[in-house]
Amino acid sequence: MTFRSNTKIIRSLAGSLMSHASAFAPALFAAIIAAIVVWVATDWRLERSLADERSVVAGELATMSSRLQTNLNSNVKLLQGLAAGIAVDPAMGQNRFSKLAAQILQPESQLRSFAAAPDMVVQWVYPEKGNEKAIGLDYRKNEKQRAAAMLARNTHNIVLTGPVELVQGGTAFIVRCPVYIDDGNSQIFWGLLSGVIDIPRLYRDSGLSSTDLEIAISTTPEPNSAKQVFLGSLETFGKKPVVASVDMTYGRWSLAALPRHGWGQNNGIGTFEVYASLLALCVVAPIVWVGFLTKSRQKTIEKLRLHKSKLVRARQRLEHLSLHDALTGLPNRRFVDQMISQPPRPDPQDRLILIHIDLDRFKEINDTKGHAGGDMVLQTTASRLADLTGPNDVAARIGGDEFVFASWSSNPEPKATELARQIVDTLQQTIFIDGAGYVVGASVGVAWETERARDRDLGQLLLNADLALYEAKKAGRGRAAVFTEELRRAAIHSKELADEFNQALDRDELVAFFQPQFNASTLDIAGVEALARWDHPRKGLLGPNAFLDAAERLGRSGDMDRLILQKALFELIRWDGLGMQIPRVSVNISARRLAQANLLGELSELPAAKGRLCFELLETISFDELQLALNEVIPAIKALGIEIEIDDFGTEHASIVSLLRFEPRRLKIDREIIKPIIASASQRRLVSSIIEIGRSQNIDIVAEGVETMEHAKILKDLGCHLLQGYALARPMTSEQLIEFCRMKDREAAKAGR
Repeated sequence: MTFRSNTKIIRSLAGSLMSHASAFAPALFAAIIAAIVVWVATDWRLERSLADERSVVAGELATMSSRLQTNLNSNVKLLQGLAAGIAVDPAMGQNRFSKLAAQILQPESQLRSFAAAPDMVVQWVYPEKGNEKAIGLDYRKNEKQRAAAMLARNTHNIVLTGPVELVQGGTAFIVRCPVYIDDGNSQIFWGLLSGVIDIPRLYRDSGLSSTDLEIAISTTPEPNSAKQVFLGSLETFGKKPVVASVDMTYGRWSLAALPRHGWGQNNGIGTFEVYASLLALCVVAPIVWVGFLTKSRQKTIEKLRLHKSKLVRARQRLEHLSLHDALTGLPNRRFVDQMISQPPRPDPQDRLILIHIDLDRFKEINDTKGHAGGDMVLQTTASRLADLTGPNDVAARIGGDEFVFASWSSNPEPKATELARQIVDTLQQTIFIDGAGYVVGASVGVAWETERARDRDLGQLLLNADLALYEAKKAGRGRAAVFTEELRRAAIHSKELADEFNQALDRDELVAFFQPQFNASTLDIAGVEALARWDHPRKGLLGPNAFLDAAERLGRSGDMDRLILQKALFELIRWDGLGMQIPRVSVNISARRLAQANLLGELSELPAAKGRLCFELLETISFDELQLALNEVIPAIKALGIEIEIDDFGTEHASIVSLLRFEPRRLKIDREIIKPIIASASQRRLVSSIIEIGRSQNIDIVAEGVETMEHAKILKDLGCHLLQGYALARPMTSEQLIEFCRMKDREAAKAGR
């Protein structure tokens, strides 16, 4: 359908062009002829103007190169004259050298100073003032000047180098002349005589400083490196300059020049083109006007055609936008729903595979890097999924950080498994945001059509993939799970349990059990922990593992915490009335309960004695995500006289620093850490380290999971403060706790305590 639509559009455009061509053919022909004439005339005028301009530049450049060559040769002649004087009197000394140099050095010369170096070491300079640093310079040891000095000595020729950095400061051209003395039999090398040529004065006297041309000088005819150009820039040689040479017996320079603002800036071509174009327009305009008169009859029809074409394109664009995600460009949820409702099977035997994808750490990046960082993650994810698609595959974004990957296969199980693996591996690769790398990762749920379900509604297939995704996320990040009938039954059971739990809260079916905590030294009761139990009307008493997940999914874990707290405080008042000495009661508090806005108001009205109520925070609470809330809520809770205890310490990855900043009253070591201490010395050392940390911070340590009296003895010896576990007492109802305390009192009385 898309191909046919595009064919119609092309046909319409072709017809429109033919219509225009027929109406304006004479004008078009005349315009082409006029354009060719203007172009040819302009090109001829431009070539002549450029030739004239180059001739002017060549004349000016020839004058400058001649002056430069004359000045350089004059300076060399003066240096040779001084060298001849040294050859006559090689032992003249500094005073004699200065007098001779002063006689030779002329005011109009660009030479700035001389340096005589007997045996390659500078001993005499002129003028002496300002050049003292050059005395003692050994050309054989100076890295920057050794090559040129040795070249002059070895070739017996004058050598010009520069610009070079001088020992006495500044840069200049240096002319080096070897000096030989005649002993009657042969020429003996005496040393070098160097002359320093003032570069600015040389350029000024040669006319290089007062020109409007862009000048560059190179040591080679066609330089290819910036080091070969010592005046101007290498780019000048690439702008089609006029080139001249400065030939010297001791070297050759290439001068390049062009107008400072480039060729053809003042050639009058613009004015010429304007007049030529106006002349052509006078010829073409009447013919064009005739074309417009001819075209006017078709104008209304053409507008209608264009309007219809725009409507078609707009409708196609709107349809595309309604089926695609604006951020990633992938198909959206509506596209997936249409595909599922009318599956376009590539082959009658093919079955649909759906893979539901949820990014693992998208919220963390979105919170830390902002929406721009989140968008980058989504776009990168979309691009990587699109790279995995085959001819009949579809990658779609169905909302937030959720994606769907659809494929087809007559044997779906191996292909679905392989696709899920590729998706997990691909999305585990690093994503770079603002130069920093982040690993996002994804959890994946996989479902496909079964043989007996192919003719049914496939809407359930996406729900199946969603159930598998939930199972993958429960297993941890970066996992893939495949939908099974067991998952469906588990989902149904979970839904029924959640409905029942919702009713259980309203019917007051939750009861509080209490497990005593004992002083490790005396085994006296130091407090009790309130635990939630569900007195199910059909299944009997259920532990928290059976309904905590349901409470979280329903968002009612906070209501459960509130109910258990009320029951625990009621029993505490009752125990006080019976004369029982229960120092305190500890109650678990969930993250959802901590985040409730009315928490502090409710706690301030509790009938609890100060210091006898303790809240246990699970280490599994995300302290980093709730940091702002905890920073405000925890101090306010402590101000009400409610103690804070960290439960299940050591089971997660919260840092000790993040836990201790809330200054808890107690840390409860998880039973999985306590259990192996009988047989494992390393585990005992771990527990001992935790106890030492608590002692250093004035924090009591509670060990839960004390299953034997040997556990109790070891923990007592390690310095643990409180013990809790089946070896000492199991969780019990309030009535059972009352009887337990009475029995302990009777035993204590018999023992004479």
